[in-house]
Amino acid sequence: MFRPFVTTSAIALLSLLATGPNAHAKRIAAPPSAPLSTSVTPEILDAVGAELERAMSSMRIPGAPAPYFIGYKLTEVDVHDVVASLGSITDDQNRDFTGLEAHVHIGSYEKDNSNFVPSQREGLDGITNIGLALEASPARARRSAWLATDGAYKEAIAQWRAKSEAMASGVSGGESKIASYTKAAPVVTETPVRVPKLETNDELGERAKKLSSAFRKYDFVRDSHVGLTSFLENRWYLNSEGTNATDTRRVEGILIVATAQAEDGQEIALYYSRYARSRQGLPSDSEIEAQIDAMSKQLDTMRKAPLVDNYTGPVLFEDEGAVGIVRHSLAPHLSGTPPPVGIASSDALVAGKLAGRKGLRVISDLLTVVDDPTTSSVNNRFVIGGYKFDDEGVAPKRVQVIKDGKLEELLMSRTPSPDQSGSNGHARLQIPGGVYRGSATNLSVSGKKAQSRKLLRKKLLAEAKSQGLPFAIIIKQFNDVEITSNTEISRIAKVQLLQSMNPQAPPPATLAYRLYLDGREELVRGVQLEPVDMRAWRDVIGVGKKKTLKNFLATTDSPFFKLIAGAGPGRVPSAGIESSITTPDLLFRELDLKASKYGLRPPPLLPAP
Repeated sequence: MFRPFVTTSAIALLSLLATGPNAHAKRIAAPPSAPLSTSVTPEILDAVGAELERAMSSMRIPGAPAPYFIGYKLTEVDVHDVVASLGSITDDQNRDFTGLEAHVHIGSYEKDNSNFVPSQREGLDGITNIGLALEASPARARRSAWLATDGAYKEAIAQWRAKSEAMASGVSGGESKIASYTKAAPVVTETPVRVPKLETNDELGERAKKLSSAFRKYDFVRDSHVGLTSFLENRWYLNSEGTNATDTRRVEGILIVATAQAEDGQEIALYYSRYARSRQGLPSDSEIEAQIDAMSKQLDTMRKAPLVDNYTGPVLFEDEGAVGIVRHSLAPHLSGTPPPVGIASSDALVAGKLAGRKGLRVISDLLTVVDDPTTSSVNNRFVIGGYKFDDEGVAPKRVQVIKDGKLEELLMSRTPSPDQSGSNGHARLQIPGGVYRGSATNLSVSGKKAQSRKLLRKKLLAEAKSQGLPFAIIIKQFNDVEITSNTEISRIAKVQLLQSMNPQAPPPATLAYRLYLDGREELVRGVQLEPVDMRAWRDVIGVGKKKTLKNFLATTDSPFFKLIAGAGPGRVPSAGIESSITTPDLLFRELDLKASKYGLRPPPLLPAP
């Protein structure tokens, strides 16, 4: 039998130490702790574990392979969300739910049903999800596990048969000599760890109303809102290899969005987002109000800023702009998980572009890249991407992905590749075919020959001059459609726009500047980078000393779908892959960008009230 859990925890709540020479003697009192789970108790876990043992020993269909691996992931989520605009609550939700996910692999590690997408049956993957009652009894939980396992097993058989027929016909070269799945050492964690108690909706609402009212004095701001979230996610993982582990994510978040309209009618938007372990880790009210003032003044300047011209030349990414270029053009290619057979060509890029290049120089030799999900802080600052086990129940490892420009190791799930056969605990993103993709979580970029921002800008202008250009481009922030896609543009106009967009290009820049050879800086609008190929990363010619850290939730939804559907009521994102990126400013020798007129519409007929 599986040993019962003691509690539902994993992220440690560290006591905050006072600064100064006597810091060891002074401690700030920890906030109240969240209560233990009442929906997934030790008795519930024992019941699910008993069903796992029964399924492994007796679940069979004549003529079909038996399960060799069964895994259960139980997830309990409690999310408190409040959004306010101009001092009034516009959205107030408390979402609390628990689910059970069953994974079934049949055959053997060498050849199983996974890593295959049947034509027009993309959802056939040997995985079934089922909801649990918030306070389920052991009997009801065991019945839910039975139903989920039964559904997943039948799916696995159908997937196995489709895969066997396809391989026999010679698809992708026929049967592969690479194993389908790899074994992993079991993870067992039972140590209780308390996390801060959630903020109530009333507490969040009072703060959101106060902060959002700061936009009232700016009549040119067309739309604005402040979102606050306080959420807790407990995860439990049990599998037939002996893993019996629990993990907890406890996060507070704040989001500020403001939009305006430029003089030519283009809609412009700026945003600000932060995540922390608790309320104490977020910026204070006075800091947020100062941010709102700065954002509003920036929007006012942007209203009068010119559209950028088409441009080819050096580009410097500063602050969140550096985070954005890493997030959108480097991080997606650090996965070593091969694409499943049968996946649509439009989705095949999930494998990344660095497979098969181990030991070769793949980016500038100035740069080193590390991903470390084993930590919850970088340079004493909270990072959101730490965890105790990934979505396949594997303990994470710190991975030196690239050292001095050379590829050393890719981020792996339990789906092996010709280059790497074992998981390093980075399975965090599910793709079609029942495959989890190795994904970045706490990604850190560092560089040699780092320079101050002043010297880096000097190098930027020298490069622009050598290319015969009168100015260079600086990008400080990219758009995030998960946050800003609440727009008044019609659905038809969005669809027409999307037909002309390149899905491989980074999002448009929200903050970008021309830097002229005489040092003059000019804010510009409509900056859209063309796709940034991996080869462009070989031409990073400068690295800054200052590092920027950004926590975010990497959505699993298509950004193009989000652009059409909108971001809903403006809540702080709480769904997606917990991720952080830490990076210095980065100077690229040459990139292409074009002017984007996205968001052009007639100005309002009446002035703001």
